[in-house]
Amino acid sequence: MNKQLGLLWGLSLLITFYLGYGYKSLSPAQPAELTSSTNNSIATVNDLLAGKENIKLSAVTPDQNKQSNSNDNDNDNDTKLALTKAINITESIGEIKSILGNGMNIAGIAKAYIMISDFNQQDLEKALAQLENTANQPDNASLLSLLLVKYAEQNPQESMDYINSNITSPQSKSAAANSVIGVWSNNDPLSAYDWFLNQQKHQDKKGSLPYARRALYSIFSGLTKQDFHGAIDKLIDISSDSGNGFMAVYGMADVLTKKDEFAELMNRTSELADIRLKNNVVQSWVKRDPQEAIEWVDSVDDIEGKAQLQKEVFSGWLATEPKEAANWYLSSAAPEEKQLYADKIIKQWGMFQAGTPEDALDWLSQQTEIDLQKSTATLLKSSAYSNTDFAINNLNLLSNDKEKLDVSISIHMTLERNNKKKAAEFVEQSTIKEALQKKIEEYKKYSAD
Repeated sequence: MNKQLGLLWGLSLLITFYLGYGYKSLSPAQPAELTSSTNNSIATVNDLLAGKENIKLSAVTPDQNKQSNSNDNDNDNDTKLALTKAINITESIGEIKSILGNGMNIAGIAKAYIMISDFNQQDLEKALAQLENTANQPDNASLLSLLLVKYAEQNPQESMDYINSNITSPQSKSAAANSVIGVWSNNDPLSAYDWFLNQQKHQDKKGSLPYARRALYSIFSGLTKQDFHGAIDKLIDISSDSGNGFMAVYGMADVLTKKDEFAELMNRTSELADIRLKNNVVQSWVKRDPQEAIEWVDSVDDIEGKAQLQKEVFSGWLATEPKEAANWYLSSAAPEEKQLYADKIIKQWGMFQAGTPEDALDWLSQQTEIDLQKSTATLLKSSAYSNTDFAINNLNLLSNDKEKLDVSISIHMTLERNNKKKAAEFVEQSTIKEALQKKIEEYKKYSAD
């Protein structure tokens, strides 16, 4: 069971690496397909682990090699044994590369990692040595990260040294390093933290490593699980650099589960000058338990600080329960600020695509303390770029021609960029055609100047 848990941990890091490495090469049409593929493949990891003993490999694995070695004639010399071993590692590497292929095959990653999990330290070192001259080839990136993550379980510093010595591509280096640091931080977060301090100490002489700061997320997640109060003290120590504190707080907040720990982290981050750190904590808290986060925010005495935290609660909650978040945020506004808050809600609702614009319109229709026309115009204008048809189909809800013209201009600008014929048809069918044409001509003249 412990071995399976270890495999799952390594696989989670490797899947993160693999997706992250491939992300920049994706076309705009691919992310949704990738997400679907990812969701469909998660169960495969457990299936492969459960049936590990049934996976048949054509290459000679290290365990098989040990068995064959035991049957060798006692007079075989060390040179012959070493040569046999090297050939077997080469065959294993070839099969692993074949399993991984060139696509986003998460099941293949799981199967490949199961193979590598049987490598001992000597096997790993030989495999890594064979890849030194080809470490920067894109088709070796995922294989190399698999080997390094396994090697890092016992030799994290040596894994990092290998990365720095052999990988030159910034993207590949960052992805591999973050996978290694994830394993390191899970097993021994204190030594990973010491590594980070050493990087910071020498950055003026050597230049800061691009992944050192990002490593703080994994490091502080590990530190928090090991010693919550000690992690807070270390956060205070490194937070003179706001970028360090930003990543460290995210790592801490993402692993907290208890109300008193969230509350203490909120209080301690108040000691720091960067208010964004507290904002990060409250956004993570609201994802765990919105009501707990709200109760804490309601206890804040500072009016200005409380308003900012309420905004962060709303932003974090909006992603999961937009209507509940919107109702709560509007209810927190003073009567004279209801309209202002409603417009903030609508703009952010559209910006973060929380739910659909139809959901936002439905929510608006239930509000009685705001100017519905003004807020509807705000919604349609914010939807003109990403949900153009929705904006067009609901223009008739606006009775004020000035607001209708304002929204129509935004719609036309979007259509003009994407479909000039449809843009012309939109103007021709507009109930404010003359005013819209005039505004369009004014805009074109202004742009030409």
